[in-house]
Amino acid sequence: MHHYDVIVVGLGTAGSATCMTLAQRGVSVLGIDAFHPPHPLGSHHGESRSVRRAYLEGTAYLPMALRAWDLWRKLEKDAGERLLVTTPNLTIGPPEGPAVSGFLASAQAGAISHDLLTAAEIRRRWPPLSPPIQFSAGLEKEAGIVFPETCIRVFLAMAETAGARLQVDERVAGWTATSGGVEVRTSLGRYTAGRLLIAAGSYAGRLLGVAGAMLTPKRVPVHWVTPPDTAAYQLGQFPVNFWQVPMAETAGTRNEYREFYSLPAIKSGGRVKAAFHNQLADGDTDNPSPAVSTAEQTAMRAMLERFLPTLSHRPMTSDTCMYTLTPDDHFVLGPLPHNENVFTVALAGHGFKFAPVLGETLADLLEGLIPTIDVGFFSPQRFVRRG
Repeated sequence: MHHYDVIVVGLGTAGSATCMTLAQRGVSVLGIDAFHPPHPLGSHHGESRSVRRAYLEGTAYLPMALRAWDLWRKLEKDAGERLLVTTPNLTIGPPEGPAVSGFLASAQAGAISHDLLTAAEIRRRWPPLSPPIQFSAGLEKEAGIVFPETCIRVFLAMAETAGARLQVDERVAGWTATSGGVEVRTSLGRYTAGRLLIAAGSYAGRLLGVAGAMLTPKRVPVHWVTPPDTAAYQLGQFPVNFWQVPMAETAGTRNEYREFYSLPAIKSGGRVKAAFHNQLADGDTDNPSPAVSTAEQTAMRAMLERFLPTLSHRPMTSDTCMYTLTPDDHFVLGPLPHNENVFTVALAGHGFKFAPVLGETLADLLEGLIPTIDVGFFSPQRFVRRG
């Protein structure tokens, strides 16, 4: 039976970056994935992901966002590949709404270059966007796009180069705590380690026992729309745009706003990517990629009709992604409440931009070090029932 310092289950966003970081530090690490990443059965596919530092989800993410940007640039240099392309990023909605106000709070706290734009200014600078007159937008002037499949390949290639052992197409059946750490059982064998990281995305709940109740897989239909004028929607011309739209029929509830985004075409002749970010249906880990329905496409076309009307009747193809949500929609990051040798991570649908800093932070935790960035806010301990 092979023994390692650390076993990482799941080689997607956080798992691949953690394997790379640990291996580069000289830690003995085994990475296992049920499939062959990068693959379309999790949360790390789909050609593009936005990267921003002015983080509307809360200022707790700000140090991670700033550090991630620097690490993406370092990774590009180390790998000799283009991973991050700069582009403006708009957060659009009512000026008093959580998105715009959260963006401004983060941008100001991090001294991040930004503007507050009126609806008229948005329409003038980017004619495809059609916000209502009462909307405004926070503009992060230098945000970016990363290419997830390429990034995963780089993480895994650099992990192997540094000495990590990677086992793909090998499903983990379970794990058991031992006196020296953990034993992991897979479809092909057994392995032991001092510590275990479960970074299996929507599959993680099955491996976490009682703690898995804090995770809910969500199915995300993602749409690619052929624009009428490719140049106007190209990366470098068309900004990343995230919308928070009031929903009168659900006023007063947690989902008071419907959120969606669109991303620019990343290559010549490419398509605009669009998807809803909240109010998602539960996902099925046994069937992670069911066909997107006509009703789901119609819902997106209706949103495009209101806010990006030139795209609403254009050719559309669709696929699915998976989010792994937590009860408060924030990350889970840290040791399980009742086992200090077993760690987990879940990214609640907004984590890829943080991949390199997640790898760094998780590697610190798995080595018993105090991370440079305080991630106590994301501890799984917050969901432990008390009293």
